[in-house]
Amino acid sequence: MSTSVHHFGIVVKGIESYLGQSLWTIRGQVVTDPIQRCRLCMAALPTDTTALIEIVEPLDEASPVWRALQRTPTWHHVCLRASTMQAADALIREKRLLPVTPWQPAVLFNGRAIRFVYTRSRELVEFLSDEVTS
Repeated sequence: MSTSVHHFGIVVKGIESYLGQSLWTIRGQVVTDPIQRCRLCMAALPTDTTALIEIVEPLDEASPVWRALQRTPTWHHVCLRASTMQAADALIREKRLLPVTPWQPAVLFNGRAIRFVYTRSRELVEFLSDEVTS
């Protein structure tokens, strides 16, 4: 399976205040994802739209990323793009990665399927499929 880095994710207390103090520029809209219980947006450098980051703001303590706020803002995850969920699942099995979530639709990516896994060295990886899930 061929994969490529799609983006890196960072968890922040407030998207607007973070953007006001960072070197990133918002790309698109801020959306609310009820499954992840977060506000989300994509951002990039003003002169380079290929290096993307996802800015994640948990809505409340029920969000799966709430605990990440207890630390100073730091990189949270890397997202790998996969052509299909089946291809990503094959790589997950081959590399013996630990699934954290099932495949679910991502509001930020127009319903494309995402799945989070941990590597054996405890790195959080998000797979973003080209397929849309319901």
